[in-house]
Amino acid sequence: MYTLFWGIFCVGVAQLAYNIGNSLIEAVNLLGSLFYGVILGIFLVAFYRKKIGGTAVFVSAVIVESFVILLNILNNKGIVHLSFLWFNVVGAVGVVILSELIGTVSGRRTGPKTVE
Repeated sequence: MYTLFWGIFCVGVAQLAYNIGNSLIEAVNLLGSLFYGVILGIFLVAFYRKKIGGTAVFVSAVIVESFVILLNILNNKGIVHLSFLWFNVVGAVGVVILSELIGTVSGRRTGPKTVE
């Protein structure tokens, strides 16, 4: 049953995705670029900015993901002219900067305690 459901789902996505790009590879890259940058930003904050709390990262990820989707809509309407590959950069940099700002403004920074 799972295989049948997955097969129907894949055929449905393939039927809807034919208008996304010139090829399946471009369609996959476009859909991935909407989310991969934000995920990369979350990992960058987790690995290199350990004092920023999880709430700040979550809020910034939601805000930046909404912004990336808005950029995609504006790009499709011809208002903004930006290659979809730049959505990865916008997402990653946006999450890092916004989570740093939210963590600083809220004053709720967590992480390893330093002994003084």
